[in-house]
Amino acid sequence: MIENIKALAADIDMTLTFKGADLPQVTKDAFHILHEHGVLIGLATGREMDQRLLKQAETWNMPEPFDFLIGMNGGQVWDRFHEEIWSIDLIDREKLKELIEYMLPLIDEYQISLNAEGGGNHNAMNIQGELLESSRRHGFMFEDKTGDVDGFCEKPAYKLLFRTTPEIEPLVRKRVMEKFSDIYQVVGTFPGTVEVLEKGITKGTGLKRFAAQNAIDLKDIITFGDNENDNPMLEASGWGVCLADGQPLTKAIADDITEYKCLEGGVGRYLFEHYIIPKGWK
Repeated sequence: MIENIKALAADIDMTLTFKGADLPQVTKDAFHILHEHGVLIGLATGREMDQRLLKQAETWNMPEPFDFLIGMNGGQVWDRFHEEIWSIDLIDREKLKELIEYMLPLIDEYQISLNAEGGGNHNAMNIQGELLESSRRHGFMFEDKTGDVDGFCEKPAYKLLFRTTPEIEPLVRKRVMEKFSDIYQVVGTFPGTVEVLEKGITKGTGLKRFAAQNAIDLKDIITFGDNENDNPMLEASGWGVCLADGQPLTKAIADDITEYKCLEGGVGRYLFEHYIIPKGWK
């Protein structure tokens, strides 16, 4: 446990709340109380640092804005004390094309959905299933570039997302890594979803960047997550907590596991039971 929490970072989807849903009231209350007692509250997500993310507190009707944000799985960092957004470089069009052409036989054989993210690139192939649901949640329709690799790569992007079934996911991972392991990494964010982005960038590196630029010791930061892309952040922080319904590998590396699930307000309930009530904070 952490005696004196200086900051808290939490994943969004399936950690704080279900995709597209509101933040449970118990978690809103916990964040407000912690914030009132000087704890910096932030989000760490695979999403791009856009206006939706910057205004996430307003969307959830929270009394205060977030103090910091880690976007693009660590590839972007913002905090209210410095304001400018630090960001990795976009993957250029030629590199995107090389990767997609190499993956195309697998994409075609299994009708794998694929989309780019970042840099204004909303292009996609095989728009269906989770990709279709994602477009609805984000309020826009992906541009259908099925079978058109050049059109898909008309703009650079931060990362590529392959969306398939949990059974096909290992094939995607293997094929990417057998040729591009020196350039890219593959990260699981949801069963059947594989993200491909620049090697060496993680939520853990994003957390370290935020901590360094604000002179906060990592041992004084608590983090919450549920999946593979959260693991480096949980390991980097002083106390990493996995949700009760998180993935087995994340539970294995976590310092603790919540008693309640994501939609039961697991993060908020954990904070009340382990920090707010014991300290007598109101």
